[in-house]
Amino acid sequence: MNCIDLYSGIGGWTLGMKLNGINHVKSYEWNKDSNRTHNMNFGTNTKEIDIRKLDFKDLPEIGSIDFVVGSPPCTQFSYANKGGGGDIQDGLIDMYKFLSVVEYLKPKYWAMENVPRVKNILEKVLNNDSKFKRFKKLFNYLEVVDSSEFGVPQKRKRMIAGNFPYQLFENYKEHANNKTLGSVLNSLKKDEIIDPIYGYKIPKSELTDHIIEEPLNYEELRLNRESKEYHPVYNGMSFPENLDKPSRTITSTCTRVSRESLIIQNGIGYRRLSVRERGMLMGFPVNYQFYGKTYNSKLKMIGNAIPPVVTYYLFQSMLETPVEKLILIDKADKYIHEAPLEPIPITPPDKVKNKYRSKRSFRLAIPEYRFGSGVRFELSNKFNEDLCSWSIKFYYGSSKKINQVVFSDKQHNQILKILEKQNIDIINELLSLEQYSQKLSSEKLQAKWIHKDLDYTHPYEVLDKVSDFAVKIKGLISNLELSDEKFSEIVGEKLNSKLFDNKELVISGIITGYCFNKNIKQ
Repeated sequence: MNCIDLYSGIGGWTLGMKLNGINHVKSYEWNKDSNRTHNMNFGTNTKEIDIRKLDFKDLPEIGSIDFVVGSPPCTQFSYANKGGGGDIQDGLIDMYKFLSVVEYLKPKYWAMENVPRVKNILEKVLNNDSKFKRFKKLFNYLEVVDSSEFGVPQKRKRMIAGNFPYQLFENYKEHANNKTLGSVLNSLKKDEIIDPIYGYKIPKSELTDHIIEEPLNYEELRLNRESKEYHPVYNGMSFPENLDKPSRTITSTCTRVSRESLIIQNGIGYRRLSVRERGMLMGFPVNYQFYGKTYNSKLKMIGNAIPPVVTYYLFQSMLETPVEKLILIDKADKYIHEAPLEPIPITPPDKVKNKYRSKRSFRLAIPEYRFGSGVRFELSNKFNEDLCSWSIKFYYGSSKKINQVVFSDKQHNQILKILEKQNIDIINELLSLEQYSQKLSSEKLQAKWIHKDLDYTHPYEVLDKVSDFAVKIKGLISNLELSDEKFSEIVGEKLNSKLFDNKELVISGIITGYCFNKNIKQ
Protein backbone atom coordinates (compact mmCIF):
# COMPACT_ATOMS: atom_id res chain seq x y z
CA MET A 1 0.00 0.00 0.00
CA ASN A 2 1.30 3.48 -0.90
CA CYS A 3 0.71 6.63 1.15
CA ILE A 4 1.51 10.34 1.14
CA ASP A 5 1.09 12.78 4.00
CA LEU A 6 0.30 16.46 3.52
CA TYR A 7 1.31 18.96 6.21
CA SER A 8 3.37 16.10 7.59
CA GLY A 9 5.00 17.90 10.53
CA ILE A 10 7.69 15.99 12.38
CA GLY A 11 6.48 12.54 11.30
CA GLY A 12 3.52 11.45 13.40
CA TRP A 13 1.77 10.16 10.28
CA THR A 14 4.91 8.69 8.72
CA LEU A 15 5.81 6.68 11.81
CA GLY A 16 2.31 5.19 11.86
CA MET A 17 2.86 4.14 8.23
CA LYS A 18 6.27 2.61 8.92
CA LEU A 19 5.00 0.58 11.88
CA ASN A 20 2.31 -0.87 9.61
CA GLY A 21 4.65 -1.68 6.72
CA ILE A 22 2.94 0.87 4.47
CA ASN A 23 5.12 2.35 1.73
CA HIS A 24 5.82 6.01 2.47
CA VAL A 25 5.91 7.66 -0.95
CA LYS A 26 6.33 11.31 -0.01
CA SER A 27 5.72 13.94 2.65
CA TYR A 28 4.82 17.59 2.11
CA GLU A 29 5.72 20.15 4.79
CA TRP A 30 6.55 23.86 4.84
CA ASN A 31 8.22 24.29 8.28
CA LYS A 32 12.00 23.95 8.06
CA ASP A 33 12.66 22.52 11.53
CA SER A 34 9.76 20.06 11.28
CA ASN A 35 10.86 18.90 7.84
CA ARG A 36 14.45 18.51 9.03
CA THR A 37 13.26 16.44 11.99
CA HIS A 38 11.30 14.23 9.57
CA ASN A 39 14.30 13.78 7.28
CA MET A 40 16.71 12.99 10.11
CA ASN A 41 14.44 10.33 11.62
CA PHE A 42 13.37 8.60 8.41
CA GLY A 43 16.31 9.15 6.10
CA THR A 44 14.16 11.08 3.66
CA ASN A 45 15.31 14.06 1.65
CA THR A 46 12.16 16.10 1.17
CA LYS A 47 12.34 19.84 0.64
CA GLU A 48 10.07 22.41 2.28
CA ILE A 49 7.07 23.29 0.18
CA ASP A 50 4.18 25.71 0.50
CA ILE A 51 1.32 23.26 -0.01
CA ARG A 52 -1.03 26.12 -0.87
CA LYS A 53 1.07 26.58 -4.02
CA LEU A 54 1.41 22.85 -4.74
CA ASP A 55 0.90 22.05 -8.43
CA PHE A 56 -1.08 18.85 -8.91
CA LYS A 57 1.38 17.92 -11.67
CA ASP A 58 3.95 17.43 -8.89
CA LEU A 59 1.77 14.86 -7.11
CA PRO A 60 2.08 11.10 -7.72
CA GLU A 61 0.15 9.60 -10.59
CA ILE A 62 -3.61 9.28 -10.12
CA GLY A 63 -4.45 5.78 -8.91
CA SER A 64 -0.97 5.10 -7.51
CA ILE A 65 -1.72 6.28 -3.96
CA ASP A 66 -3.87 4.15 -1.66
CA PHE A 67 -3.96 6.47 1.38
CA VAL A 68 -3.75 10.26 1.74
CA VAL A 69 -3.37 11.63 5.27
CA GLY A 70 -2.28 14.82 6.98
CA SER A 71 -2.74 17.61 9.49
CA PRO A 72 -3.43 21.05 7.98
CA PRO A 73 -2.26 23.93 10.22
CA CYS A 74 -4.52 24.48 13.22
CA THR A 75 -3.29 27.95 14.21
CA GLN A 76 -6.25 29.88 12.84
CA PHE A 77 -8.75 27.45 14.37
CA SER A 78 -7.23 27.01 17.82
CA TYR A 79 -8.78 28.68 20.86
CA ALA A 80 -5.20 29.18 22.07
CA ASN A 81 -4.70 31.69 19.24
CA LYS A 82 -6.16 35.10 20.11
CA GLY A 83 -8.75 33.46 22.34
CA GLY A 84 -10.25 31.68 19.36
CA GLY A 85 -10.20 34.82 17.22
CA GLY A 86 -7.97 33.48 14.46
CA ASP A 87 -8.66 34.02 10.78
CA ILE A 88 -10.90 31.03 10.02
CA GLN A 89 -11.17 31.90 6.32
CA ASP A 90 -7.38 31.78 6.06
CA GLY A 91 -7.31 28.38 7.81
CA LEU A 92 -9.92 27.06 5.38
CA ILE A 93 -7.53 27.67 2.49
CA ASP A 94 -5.45 24.71 3.71
CA MET A 95 -8.56 22.60 4.27
CA TYR A 96 -9.66 23.29 0.72
CA LYS A 97 -6.23 22.41 -0.68
CA PHE A 98 -6.11 19.15 1.29
CA LEU A 99 -9.56 18.06 0.13
CA SER A 100 -8.72 19.06 -3.44
CA VAL A 101 -5.70 16.73 -3.37
CA VAL A 102 -7.87 13.89 -2.03
CA GLU A 103 -10.43 14.54 -4.77
CA TYR A 104 -7.68 14.58 -7.41
CA LEU A 105 -5.74 11.47 -6.34
CA LYS A 106 -8.83 9.35 -5.55
CA PRO A 107 -7.19 7.22 -2.84
CA LYS A 108 -8.89 4.19 -1.39
CA TYR A 109 -8.94 5.82 2.07
CA TRP A 110 -7.96 9.18 3.54
CA ALA A 111 -7.83 10.90 6.94
CA MET A 112 -7.25 14.40 8.27
CA GLU A 113 -6.51 15.60 11.82
CA ASN A 114 -7.05 18.97 13.46
CA VAL A 115 -8.25 20.69 16.65
CA PRO A 116 -11.77 19.76 17.91
CA ARG A 117 -13.27 23.10 16.86
CA VAL A 118 -12.76 22.21 13.19
CA LYS A 119 -15.49 19.54 13.39
CA ASN A 120 -18.21 22.19 13.59
CA ILE A 121 -16.45 24.46 11.11
CA LEU A 122 -16.17 21.67 8.54
CA GLU A 123 -19.78 20.58 9.03
CA LYS A 124 -20.89 24.14 8.41
CA VAL A 125 -18.89 24.73 5.23
CA LEU A 126 -19.63 21.28 3.78
CA ASN A 127 -23.35 22.01 4.09
CA ASN A 128 -23.43 25.72 3.30
CA ASP A 129 -20.32 26.89 1.45
CA SER A 130 -20.59 26.53 -2.33
CA LYS A 131 -16.82 25.95 -2.61
CA PHE A 132 -16.85 23.07 -0.13
CA LYS A 133 -20.18 21.37 -0.86
CA ARG A 134 -18.68 19.18 -3.58
CA PHE A 135 -16.32 17.61 -1.02
CA LYS A 136 -19.11 16.34 1.25
CA LYS A 137 -19.31 13.05 -0.64
CA LEU A 138 -15.66 12.35 0.26
CA PHE A 139 -16.49 11.94 3.95
CA ASN A 140 -17.80 9.02 5.93
CA TYR A 141 -16.33 10.13 9.29
CA LEU A 142 -16.10 13.46 11.11
CA GLU A 143 -15.68 13.10 14.88
CA VAL A 144 -13.64 14.29 17.88
CA VAL A 145 -11.36 11.57 19.24
CA ASP A 146 -9.62 11.36 22.64
CA SER A 147 -6.08 10.10 21.97
CA SER A 148 -5.72 8.66 25.47
CA GLU A 149 -8.36 6.03 24.61
CA PHE A 150 -5.91 4.56 22.09
CA GLY A 151 -3.03 4.34 24.57
CA VAL A 152 -1.48 7.79 24.23
CA PRO A 153 -0.36 8.99 27.70
CA GLN A 154 -2.04 12.34 27.01
CA LYS A 155 -5.71 13.35 27.07
CA ARG A 156 -5.50 15.01 23.70
CA LYS A 157 -8.81 15.56 21.91
CA ARG A 158 -8.59 16.02 18.17
CA MET A 159 -10.93 16.02 15.20
CA ILE A 160 -10.44 13.10 12.85
CA ALA A 161 -12.18 13.35 9.47
CA GLY A 162 -11.99 11.19 6.39
CA ASN A 163 -13.17 8.12 4.61
CA PHE A 164 -11.90 4.87 6.12
CA PRO A 165 -13.27 1.86 8.07
CA TYR A 166 -14.03 3.97 11.11
CA GLN A 167 -15.94 1.28 12.99
CA LEU A 168 -12.78 -0.82 13.09
CA PHE A 169 -10.81 2.20 14.26
CA GLU A 170 -13.25 2.92 17.08
CA ASN A 171 -13.40 -0.74 18.11
CA TYR A 172 -9.63 -0.83 18.57
CA LYS A 173 -10.02 1.41 21.64
CA GLU A 174 -11.33 -1.54 23.64
CA HIS A 175 -7.99 -3.31 23.25
CA ALA A 176 -5.47 -0.45 23.60
CA ASN A 177 -3.27 -0.38 26.68
CA ASN A 178 -3.89 2.82 28.64
CA LYS A 179 -0.84 4.82 29.67
CA THR A 180 -0.35 7.57 32.25
CA LEU A 181 1.85 10.59 32.78
CA GLY A 182 3.55 8.68 35.59
CA SER A 183 4.42 5.74 33.30
CA VAL A 184 6.43 8.11 31.08
CA LEU A 185 8.16 9.97 33.91
CA ASN A 186 9.09 6.79 35.78
CA SER A 187 10.52 5.13 32.67
CA LEU A 188 13.10 7.91 32.35
CA LYS A 189 14.48 7.45 35.86
CA LYS A 190 16.08 4.06 35.23
CA ASP A 191 19.57 3.19 33.96
CA GLU A 192 18.04 1.15 31.16
CA ILE A 193 15.11 3.06 29.75
CA ILE A 194 12.22 1.00 28.41
CA ASP A 195 9.76 2.98 26.33
CA PRO A 196 6.34 2.47 28.00
CA ILE A 197 4.49 2.48 24.65
CA TYR A 198 6.77 0.70 22.20
CA GLY A 199 9.07 -1.32 24.43
CA TYR A 200 12.23 0.15 22.86
CA LYS A 201 15.25 -0.10 25.17
CA ILE A 202 18.12 2.36 25.38
CA PRO A 203 20.80 3.00 28.00
CA LYS A 204 20.37 6.23 29.91
CA SER A 205 23.63 7.50 28.38
CA GLU A 206 21.89 7.68 24.97
CA LEU A 207 18.93 9.71 26.21
CA THR A 208 18.62 13.12 24.55
CA ASP A 209 16.53 16.26 25.11
CA HIS A 210 16.02 15.49 28.79
CA ILE A 211 17.55 18.59 30.35
CA ILE A 212 15.74 19.20 33.62
CA GLU A 213 14.59 22.79 33.97
CA GLU A 214 15.20 24.87 37.08
CA PRO A 215 12.41 24.53 39.64
CA LEU A 216 9.75 27.23 39.72
CA ASN A 217 10.61 30.06 42.07
CA TYR A 218 8.28 31.64 44.62
CA GLU A 219 6.60 33.96 42.12
CA GLU A 220 6.26 31.39 39.33
CA LEU A 221 4.88 28.75 41.67
CA ARG A 222 2.09 30.98 42.94
CA LEU A 223 1.19 32.25 39.47
CA ASN A 224 0.96 28.66 38.25
CA ARG A 225 -1.16 27.51 41.15
CA GLU A 226 -3.49 30.51 40.96
CA SER A 227 -4.07 30.20 37.20
CA LYS A 228 -4.81 26.49 37.43
CA GLU A 229 -6.67 26.04 40.70
CA TYR A 230 -8.38 29.43 41.01
CA HIS A 231 -8.92 30.79 37.53
CA PRO A 232 -11.76 33.33 37.78
CA VAL A 233 -13.56 32.05 34.67
CA TYR A 234 -12.26 28.69 33.44
CA ASN A 235 -12.55 25.31 35.16
CA GLY A 236 -9.91 24.35 37.67
CA MET A 237 -6.95 22.09 36.91
CA SER A 238 -4.96 19.79 39.14
CA PHE A 239 -1.74 21.23 40.55
CA PRO A 240 0.69 19.60 40.33
CA GLU A 241 -0.29 17.23 37.53
CA ASN A 242 -1.88 13.90 38.48
CA LEU A 243 0.65 11.17 37.61
CA ASP A 244 -1.98 8.41 37.70
CA LYS A 245 -3.82 9.73 34.64
CA PRO A 246 -2.87 10.68 31.09
CA SER A 247 -1.46 14.18 31.00
CA ARG A 248 -3.40 17.23 29.89
CA THR A 249 -2.94 18.38 26.29
CA ILE A 250 0.62 19.23 25.32
CA THR A 251 0.48 22.67 23.68
CA SER A 252 2.86 24.15 21.14
CA THR A 253 3.69 27.12 23.36
CA CYS A 254 3.89 27.62 27.09
CA THR A 255 5.94 29.60 29.55
CA ARG A 256 7.04 28.94 33.10
CA VAL A 257 3.92 30.72 34.32
CA SER A 258 1.26 30.03 31.68
CA ARG A 259 -1.94 28.22 32.55
CA GLU A 260 -1.28 25.66 29.80
CA SER A 261 2.08 24.56 31.22
CA LEU A 262 2.25 21.09 32.77
CA ILE A 263 3.90 21.23 36.19
CA ILE A 264 5.11 18.19 38.10
CA GLN A 265 6.54 17.87 41.60
CA ASN A 266 10.29 17.46 41.51
CA GLY A 267 11.52 16.51 44.98
CA ILE A 268 10.62 19.47 47.18
CA GLY A 269 10.12 21.77 44.18
CA TYR A 270 8.06 21.98 41.00
CA ARG A 271 9.13 22.09 37.35
CA ARG A 272 7.92 22.00 33.78
CA LEU A 273 8.37 18.93 31.59
CA SER A 274 11.49 18.32 29.53
CA VAL A 275 11.42 18.11 25.73
CA ARG A 276 11.84 14.33 25.94
CA GLU A 277 8.96 13.96 28.39
CA ARG A 278 6.71 16.01 26.12
CA GLY A 279 7.75 13.99 23.07
CA MET A 280 6.98 10.68 24.78
CA LEU A 281 3.64 11.99 26.07
CA MET A 282 2.84 12.82 22.45
CA GLY A 283 3.52 9.18 21.65
CA PHE A 284 6.94 9.49 19.97
CA PRO A 285 9.46 6.77 20.88
CA VAL A 286 12.26 7.46 23.34
CA ASN A 287 14.80 7.24 20.48
CA TYR A 288 12.97 9.73 18.22
CA GLN A 289 15.04 12.88 17.75
CA PHE A 290 13.90 16.50 17.50
CA TYR A 291 15.92 18.86 15.32
CA GLY A 292 14.62 22.25 16.40
CA LYS A 293 17.30 24.91 16.65
CA THR A 294 15.90 26.28 19.92
CA TYR A 295 14.11 24.94 22.97
CA ASN A 296 10.89 26.72 22.01
CA SER A 297 11.14 25.43 18.45
CA LYS A 298 11.13 21.86 19.78
CA LEU A 299 8.16 22.58 22.04
CA LYS A 300 6.26 24.01 19.08
CA MET A 301 7.02 21.04 16.82
CA ILE A 302 5.94 18.51 19.43
CA GLY A 303 2.83 20.46 20.43
CA ASN A 304 1.69 20.65 16.79
CA ALA A 305 2.23 16.94 16.09
CA ILE A 306 -0.28 14.12 15.80
CA PRO A 307 0.39 11.20 18.16
CA PRO A 308 1.83 8.34 16.06
CA VAL A 309 -0.04 5.91 18.31
CA VAL A 310 -3.31 7.27 16.90
CA THR A 311 -2.05 7.15 13.31
CA TYR A 312 -0.88 3.56 13.86
CA TYR A 313 -4.43 2.45 14.64
CA LEU A 314 -5.89 4.62 11.88
CA PHE A 315 -3.66 2.81 9.39
CA GLN A 316 -4.60 -0.55 10.90
CA SER A 317 -8.21 0.29 10.06
CA MET A 318 -7.24 1.37 6.54
CA LEU A 319 -5.53 -2.00 6.14
CA GLU A 320 -8.90 -3.45 7.21
CA THR A 321 -7.39 -5.44 10.08
CA PRO A 322 -10.19 -7.26 11.94
CA VAL A 323 -10.32 -6.63 15.68
CA GLU A 324 -9.47 -10.26 16.41
CA LYS A 325 -6.27 -9.90 14.34
CA LEU A 326 -5.33 -6.45 15.65
CA ILE A 327 -1.63 -6.11 16.44
CA LEU A 328 -1.19 -3.72 19.37
CA ILE A 329 1.48 -1.10 18.92
CA ASP A 330 3.89 -2.62 21.46
CA LYS A 331 3.78 -5.88 19.47
CA ALA A 332 4.25 -4.27 16.06
CA ASP A 333 7.50 -4.78 14.18
CA LYS A 334 9.88 -2.17 15.52
CA TYR A 335 10.79 0.60 13.13
CA ILE A 336 14.56 1.04 13.05
CA HIS A 337 15.28 4.74 12.86
CA GLU A 338 17.96 6.01 10.56
CA ALA A 339 21.28 6.88 12.19
CA PRO A 340 21.29 10.67 12.73
CA LEU A 341 23.07 12.41 9.87
CA GLU A 342 23.72 15.50 11.98
CA PRO A 343 24.26 16.11 15.71
CA ILE A 344 21.05 16.61 17.66
CA PRO A 345 20.85 20.29 18.69
CA ILE A 346 21.37 20.77 22.42
CA THR A 347 18.75 23.31 23.48
CA PRO A 348 18.72 24.28 27.17
CA PRO A 349 15.35 25.42 28.55
CA ASP A 350 14.50 28.99 29.47
CA LYS A 351 16.43 30.50 32.34
CA VAL A 352 14.62 31.97 35.33
CA LYS A 353 14.18 35.70 34.86
CA ASN A 354 15.83 38.02 37.37
CA LYS A 355 14.72 41.29 35.80
CA TYR A 356 11.48 42.21 34.05
CA ARG A 357 10.31 45.00 31.78
CA SER A 358 9.13 48.12 33.57
CA LYS A 359 5.52 47.59 32.46
CA ARG A 360 5.22 44.03 33.73
CA SER A 361 1.54 43.41 34.42
CA PHE A 362 0.03 41.95 37.58
CA ARG A 363 -3.47 40.57 38.06
CA LEU A 364 -4.43 38.09 40.78
CA ALA A 365 -7.60 37.50 42.76
CA ILE A 366 -7.54 38.13 46.51
CA PRO A 367 -7.35 34.63 48.09
CA GLU A 368 -10.58 34.73 50.11
CA TYR A 369 -12.43 36.52 47.31
CA ARG A 370 -12.21 33.99 44.47
CA PHE A 371 -15.86 33.20 43.85
CA GLY A 372 -15.45 31.54 40.45
CA SER A 373 -17.68 32.02 37.40
CA GLY A 374 -16.04 35.34 36.62
CA VAL A 375 -16.68 36.86 40.08
CA ARG A 376 -13.64 38.11 41.98
CA PHE A 377 -11.96 40.94 43.83
CA GLU A 378 -8.48 41.29 42.45
CA LEU A 379 -5.31 43.29 42.92
CA SER A 380 -3.92 44.56 39.64
CA ASN A 381 -1.80 47.27 38.08
CA LYS A 382 -2.42 49.43 35.03
CA PHE A 383 -0.41 51.94 33.06
CA ASN A 384 -1.15 55.41 31.79
CA GLU A 385 1.88 55.96 29.58
CA ASP A 386 4.76 55.49 32.06
CA LEU A 387 2.68 56.03 35.18
CA CYS A 388 1.76 52.82 36.99
CA SER A 389 -1.08 52.54 39.50
CA TRP A 390 -2.08 49.59 41.69
CA SER A 391 -5.60 49.07 42.99
CA ILE A 392 -8.27 46.56 43.95
CA LYS A 393 -11.08 45.98 41.46
CA PHE A 394 -14.31 44.00 41.67
CA TYR A 395 -15.61 42.07 38.66
CA TYR A 396 -18.66 39.91 38.09
CA GLY A 397 -20.27 38.36 35.06
CA SER A 398 -19.00 35.75 32.60
CA SER A 399 -16.14 35.38 30.15
CA LYS A 400 -18.35 36.99 27.48
CA LYS A 401 -19.77 39.80 29.62
CA ILE A 402 -17.58 41.20 32.39
CA ASN A 403 -18.99 43.91 34.66
CA GLN A 404 -16.92 46.03 37.02
CA VAL A 405 -18.14 47.63 40.23
CA VAL A 406 -16.41 50.99 40.61
CA PHE A 407 -15.96 51.84 44.29
CA SER A 408 -17.24 55.31 45.19
CA ASP A 409 -17.56 57.62 48.20
CA LYS A 410 -21.35 57.42 47.90
CA GLN A 411 -21.33 53.62 47.92
CA HIS A 412 -18.92 53.50 50.87
CA ASN A 413 -20.93 55.96 52.94
CA GLN A 414 -24.13 54.11 52.11
CA ILE A 415 -22.67 50.87 53.50
CA LEU A 416 -21.32 52.58 56.64
CA LYS A 417 -24.77 54.06 57.38
CA ILE A 418 -26.40 50.64 57.11
CA LEU A 419 -23.78 49.17 59.45
CA GLU A 420 -24.22 52.04 61.91
CA LYS A 421 -28.01 51.56 62.02
CA GLN A 422 -27.49 47.87 62.83
CA ASN A 423 -24.85 48.69 65.50
CA ILE A 424 -22.08 46.89 63.59
CA ASP A 425 -18.71 48.43 64.46
CA ILE A 426 -15.82 47.97 62.01
CA ILE A 427 -13.99 51.24 62.75
CA ASN A 428 -10.90 49.65 64.32
CA GLU A 429 -10.38 47.27 61.41
CA LEU A 430 -10.84 50.09 58.91
CA LEU A 431 -8.25 52.20 60.76
CA SER A 432 -5.77 49.31 60.70
CA LEU A 433 -6.38 48.80 56.99
CA GLU A 434 -5.92 52.52 56.31
CA GLN A 435 -2.64 52.58 58.22
CA TYR A 436 -1.36 49.52 56.37
CA SER A 437 -2.37 50.89 52.95
CA GLN A 438 -0.73 54.27 53.63
CA LYS A 439 2.64 52.53 53.99
CA LEU A 440 2.36 51.22 50.43
CA SER A 441 2.87 52.93 47.10
CA SER A 442 2.24 51.91 43.51
CA GLU A 443 5.80 52.90 42.63
CA LYS A 444 7.32 50.58 45.23
CA LEU A 445 4.97 47.70 44.47
CA GLN A 446 5.93 47.90 40.80
CA ALA A 447 9.64 48.16 41.66
CA LYS A 448 9.34 44.95 43.67
CA TRP A 449 7.31 43.21 40.96
CA ILE A 450 9.91 43.92 38.26
CA HIS A 451 12.75 43.07 40.69
CA LYS A 452 14.18 46.57 40.51
CA ASP A 453 14.29 46.90 44.28
CA LEU A 454 13.91 43.73 46.31
CA ASP A 455 13.63 45.48 49.68
CA TYR A 456 10.04 46.55 49.12
CA THR A 457 6.86 44.66 50.01
CA HIS A 458 5.95 41.96 47.49
CA PRO A 459 2.51 42.14 45.83
CA TYR A 460 1.80 38.60 47.07
CA GLU A 461 2.23 39.79 50.66
CA VAL A 462 -0.21 42.63 49.96
CA LEU A 463 -2.73 40.16 48.50
CA ASP A 464 -2.60 37.98 51.59
CA LYS A 465 -2.68 40.90 54.03
CA VAL A 466 -5.67 42.51 52.33
CA SER A 467 -7.38 39.12 52.31
CA ASP A 468 -6.88 38.88 56.09
CA PHE A 469 -8.45 42.33 56.61
CA ALA A 470 -11.41 41.46 54.40
CA VAL A 471 -12.07 38.23 56.28
CA LYS A 472 -11.98 40.02 59.63
CA ILE A 473 -14.43 42.63 58.36
CA LYS A 474 -16.63 39.89 56.95
CA GLY A 475 -16.69 38.29 60.41
CA LEU A 476 -17.78 41.57 62.01
CA ILE A 477 -20.69 41.99 59.57
CA SER A 478 -21.77 38.32 59.58
CA ASN A 479 -25.16 39.30 61.06
CA LEU A 480 -25.80 42.02 58.50
CA GLU A 481 -29.44 42.30 57.45
CA LEU A 482 -29.63 43.37 53.83
CA SER A 483 -32.48 42.83 51.38
CA ASP A 484 -31.79 41.72 47.82
CA GLU A 485 -33.17 45.02 46.56
CA LYS A 486 -30.85 47.07 48.77
CA PHE A 487 -27.91 44.85 47.91
CA SER A 488 -28.55 45.39 44.18
CA GLU A 489 -28.82 49.14 44.74
CA ILE A 490 -25.39 49.17 46.41
CA VAL A 491 -23.52 46.78 44.11
CA GLY A 492 -25.12 47.13 40.68
CA GLU A 493 -27.54 45.63 38.20
CA LYS A 494 -27.72 42.18 36.63
CA LEU A 495 -26.03 40.47 39.56
CA ASN A 496 -25.60 36.71 39.43
CA SER A 497 -26.55 34.23 42.14
CA LYS A 498 -23.03 33.94 43.53
CA LEU A 499 -23.21 37.55 44.66
CA PHE A 500 -26.53 37.14 46.43
CA ASP A 501 -25.27 33.95 48.11
CA ASN A 502 -22.23 35.81 49.46
CA LYS A 503 -23.63 39.21 50.47
CA GLU A 504 -21.45 39.68 53.58
CA LEU A 505 -18.30 38.69 51.67
CA VAL A 506 -19.12 41.06 48.80
CA ILE A 507 -19.87 43.98 51.14
CA SER A 508 -16.68 43.37 53.12
CA GLY A 509 -14.72 43.20 49.85
CA ILE A 510 -16.17 46.51 48.67
CA ILE A 511 -15.27 48.20 51.95
CA THR A 512 -11.78 46.73 51.88
CA GLY A 513 -11.16 47.62 48.24
CA TYR A 514 -12.41 51.18 48.71
CA CYS A 515 -10.24 51.74 51.77
CA PHE A 516 -7.15 50.27 50.12
CA ASN A 517 -7.53 52.29 46.91
CA LYS A 518 -8.17 55.49 48.88
CA ASN A 519 -4.99 55.22 50.94
CA ILE A 520 -2.29 53.62 48.79
CA LYS A 521 0.09 56.24 47.39
CA GLN A 522 -0.36 56.56 43.63
